[in-house]
Amino acid sequence: EPIATEADVCSVVDIYRARWLIEEFFKALKTGCAMEDRQLETQTRLENALAVEIPIAWQMLALRHAARTPTTPASDVVPAAVLALLAWMATTPGKNRWGIKLPNPTSPTAKEALWAIARIGGHLPNNGPPGWITIRRGLDDVMAILTVWEPM
Repeated sequence: EPIATEADVCSVVDIYRARWLIEEFFKALKTGCAMEDRQLETQTRLENALAVEIPIAWQMLALRHAARTPTTPASDVVPAAVLALLAWMATTPGKNRWGIKLPNPTSPTAKEALWAIARIGGHLPNNGPPGWITIRRGLDDVMAILTVWEPM
C-alpha cells in the first residue's frame, strides 16, 4: 500500500487494525465451530460445512465484540426470540437451573446476554470471560430450546 500522504498512512493503519477482528473471526470458526476437527477431505464438503458454520461464527463474534462495550444493548446483536427466552429463563421460578443473571431482563446488555448464553453452555463465572467453545455450546442449546419453547 502506498504511504505517500498522511491519509495513506491512516488507511494502512486502519487496515492493520482490522486484522485482530479478522483473527478473532477465524478463531471462532476454528475453535467455536470446530472446523479443524472435522477433517473434511473434499472441497465440496468443506464448502458445505463453511456455508453452515460461517454465519454461526459471525454471530458469536458479533456478540462477543458488542459485549466489550458495557452499554451496548443485546437487541443490537441477539434475536428478539433469544432475548425473550433468556428473560423467561432468568425470571421464571424453577426454570433457571443454569443460574442466569439478567439485572434488567426486559433489556439486557450484550455482555449480560453473552454471559447468559455462555452459562447455558457450561461456562463457570469464576473462570473469567467465556471462550468460543462455551459460547457455541450455549448458542446450540438456546437454539434447541427455542424449537420447542412457547412463552406462557
